[in-house]
Amino acid sequence: MATKTPSYEQNVPDTVFGYVSARSQGGVPMTEATTLTSARPFHADADVRGRAEEHARQAGLTVTAESALGFTVAGTPAAFEQLTTGTIVSYEVQQRVEMGRTRSVTHLDIVGERQPSALGIGAAPGEESIEAVALEEPRIPMRLHPTTAQPPTVDAFHLTLPDDVARLLNATPAHEQGHVGAGVRVAMVDTGQAPHAYFTAHDYDIDATVAVAPGTSPDEDPVGHGTGESANIFAVAPGARLLPYRGSDRNGNLSAAVTAFLQAKSTQPQVLTNSWGGRVRLPEDGPMPETSRVWALEILDAVEQDIVVVFAAGNGHFSIEPQVPGVLSVGGVFSDPQGKLRASDYTSGYASPWFSGVVVPTVSGLVGLAPLAQYLMLPIPPGCSIDVDESAEGDGTTRDDGWALFSGSSAAAPQIAGAAALLLQARPGLKPAEVAQALFKTATDVTTGKNAFGIPARRGPDEATGAGLVNVSAALDFVLTHNP
Repeated sequence: MATKTPSYEQNVPDTVFGYVSARSQGGVPMTEATTLTSARPFHADADVRGRAEEHARQAGLTVTAESALGFTVAGTPAAFEQLTTGTIVSYEVQQRVEMGRTRSVTHLDIVGERQPSALGIGAAPGEESIEAVALEEPRIPMRLHPTTAQPPTVDAFHLTLPDDVARLLNATPAHEQGHVGAGVRVAMVDTGQAPHAYFTAHDYDIDATVAVAPGTSPDEDPVGHGTGESANIFAVAPGARLLPYRGSDRNGNLSAAVTAFLQAKSTQPQVLTNSWGGRVRLPEDGPMPETSRVWALEILDAVEQDIVVVFAAGNGHFSIEPQVPGVLSVGGVFSDPQGKLRASDYTSGYASPWFSGVVVPTVSGLVGLAPLAQYLMLPIPPGCSIDVDESAEGDGTTRDDGWALFSGSSAAAPQIAGAAALLLQARPGLKPAEVAQALFKTATDVTTGKNAFGIPARRGPDEATGAGLVNVSAALDFVLTHNP
């Protein structure tokens, strides 16, 4: 087990979010999983999970979402301490966050004589139905109504939605043939989904947002990340049905992303897209953290339920989510004013050190270049964090106009989620692996540029862009002419 080394402080929020692993049928705890090839051995019997949930409730915690493996909980630090007999403490980590910046991020841990040494993992002594209690790590987005649905005019080269994105991903011919992802349910876990005239003008199909953190509004998105990035889904699949899940707290921090993911998973969407990721230590710093094992198994469980799970590859980040086998991980390709393609130097790409044969990304969407990737004109709540920050960085918009230039793998992931929705409308029975295969085999190869880790693109699949830039119409032809 990893040794706890940070300097602990007392900066614990009033509400803490966590995950409880119920005793696995296979007898091996999720935290001790050595091979993550299937989540099924880690499913818990219903009566065991029921006892674990009752124990958590008796401690004062609220069960917020359930799966076959365990469940998420929320409550006061005192309630978690009642369950674990430990003490909740905080520590600060300097990490890369949104817009390529670095800042101190508060993480939580459970300490005490009867607690394991792994960061973020606790035990419930004396309760045999509970294997472990994991505290949620802050997730980082991979990065009021405006008066108009039309974006402002700015001087910088950029792409507009939906037309430019649909054209460059070659989705327009598919749209003209009636393939628009009609009725396909695409769940998106992010910072929120605020009303915006852009979505109304295009008559996009958006369900009421599910806000999972206590005291948060389903109609607010303090950061603007979820609202803006969701427009990328509709650029590729204008007929899709968006199911938004707000995993952010009142300040917009993604403190309940796992809870939102489990809630979204339980509704069985056809596609589940995620433009965020957690912090994982580099492989040379030790084995996969126990919290990552737990979380990877929950993601793997969604894939095994035939949900197309999409995760952003990251913007210079190294995280567990896009590495999970079966996940459709998405990187970035930049198309210049002449249409010439190159790998985005803003997005992540690498061979997974923990899962043999897994390369991140699988494929790529459209992303800008470092240092800020100001590339897509996206609709956001006026005066939100991104509205203010991007205007301050000179994107040509104002701080309260409800529009901003930004992108990152956060934008690429929902683009590819839209592509998946389009394929699933055409062939409703496609499995996640078949969707990924169609996108992978028909992607446009990109042979120039380097990614954020300095890995160059080359002929054929590589760690810079995966198989290349997704070609939606070619992928559609593939699934219509190939019998799985």
